[in-house]
Amino acid sequence: MFFMLSGIVVNLTAQEHLRHTGETISLTDPGIHTALFYTEGWEFSLPVLQLGSDQHLVCKFDHLSGEALSYHYTIRQCDAEWNPSRLVTSEYMEGFQENPVDDYAFSINTTIPFINYRIILPNDQVKILLSGNYLLKVWEAGNKEKPVMIRPFYVTEAMAELSGEVQKASFEGYNGPSQQIAFAVNYQKLNVTDPLNEIKTVVMQNGRTDNILYLTKPTFIRQNQLLYEEKSNLFKGGNEFRNFNAKNLQTNGMGVRAIEYQDPYFHLFLEKDLSTRTENYSFRGDLNGNYLVKNDRASDSDLESDYVYVHFTLQPPDLVTNYLIYIFGALTDWKCLPANQMIYRPDTKLYEATLLLKQGFYDYQYALVNTEKKSIDPTFLEGSHLETENDYHMFVYYRGFSSRYDRLIGYRVINSVNK
Repeated sequence: MFFMLSGIVVNLTAQEHLRHTGETISLTDPGIHTALFYTEGWEFSLPVLQLGSDQHLVCKFDHLSGEALSYHYTIRQCDAEWNPSRLVTSEYMEGFQENPVDDYAFSINTTIPFINYRIILPNDQVKILLSGNYLLKVWEAGNKEKPVMIRPFYVTEAMAELSGEVQKASFEGYNGPSQQIAFAVNYQKLNVTDPLNEIKTVVMQNGRTDNILYLTKPTFIRQNQLLYEEKSNLFKGGNEFRNFNAKNLQTNGMGVRAIEYQDPYFHLFLEKDLSTRTENYSFRGDLNGNYLVKNDRASDSDLESDYVYVHFTLQPPDLVTNYLIYIFGALTDWKCLPANQMIYRPDTKLYEATLLLKQGFYDYQYALVNTEKKSIDPTFLEGSHLETENDYHMFVYYRGFSSRYDRLIGYRVINSVNK
């Protein structure tokens, strides 16, 4: 069986999808910093757990305080669009619904004291029974209705085989810098009766949530296989991330102009940045927007890495009057908020911002935000190139006719450069 579905591919825009995903990454306590969530063994990964495996997810965060707080956490299953699922807690997990965060340790010899908290999933109190999207919610004792941190994670079951590649955009007459995602989903392990309505796919570029592609219809259907080859499955290639090295506060690392100790804190001044939008593509190694906590002079970087005030300066090609400029990447949770907004200084004719960051190696970019459309665009200042190296995360969801939740039946990462 082979036929083509013409004109019915539906891609939710990033703004539409954010109506569902907006709650999935949230920090409401300004004292919480450096919230990381990943698959154990690979700190740059998304938190994806293979159901029934011996894998674990690691969530860790700091609270800038010298006194331990009483945190608790819970998990909640969601559908493919991050709405709460219809299942009750006992259907998707075994153990206690609410648990204390009792794994924590105090910082060692840092100018800013903090407490490092850690949650490992699954654990003796929490066993996850079903695949799907999940939210981890953390709150301070007595304030369950006001979580201080929300983080998404994924539990997958290997029921679908995914293959794909990143191609040059193939619009007739189009020769721009966008990357086109083409992939196939083989679901022969499942008894799917209506693949058009029972299977959904999501594609994410690096770790961003603002430009997700949410695909409800394939381009072609073959026997037990869905092909997604629509020409509109596009992402701007963007540019490689800028980065700086703050792993050693005794010497200036890459991208660092000066390090000063202004009692009682360290200040790190980065080299002045220029717009690269008109430059030709040049490869530079990066972490695809992520960061690594690391102190080269410490035995335990989680506890001995200090917090420093990092000063960013940007000289744009022109004064940007109708848009706002933000520091963008995992270091700001891929969000554009007042805390990471650049401020223009007429006396220096530069945009400036300061972030409090933990020692380590950081990727970042400068993003422009249209205040009317609420759209985030790093390419205006950074440029965009077909050759840029990006990771694309593919998620496949299945909900049968009589099912009450979305199973996450497949997950794969493809790279735009490494085939």
